[in-house]
Amino acid sequence: MAYEMKAGEGSAFKNEKKEDWHADMRGKVLLPDGKTHFLDVWEKQDRNGNTFVRIKIGKEIQGRSDNPPKKELKDMKDDLPW
Repeated sequence: MAYEMKAGEGSAFKNEKKEDWHADMRGKVLLPDGKTHFLDVWEKQDRNGNTFVRIKIGKEIQGRSDNPPKKELKDMKDDLPW
């Protein structure tokens, strides 16, 4: 069974950084409106030394949908006589 993202969820994986300013992790997130966007995550420390993460939701991923909209029964057409 393939992994299916749910609305409001996403995933990020370690990024092989080429520059220091690149995100520590990259991934994607499925917004509640059904659009998939890029996701960047940085591990940071505040002035007290506490670790936190900074998250940036990027541009929409165009022309590709990991979760195509599901058809409702009323939208399905068939040639059954009953």
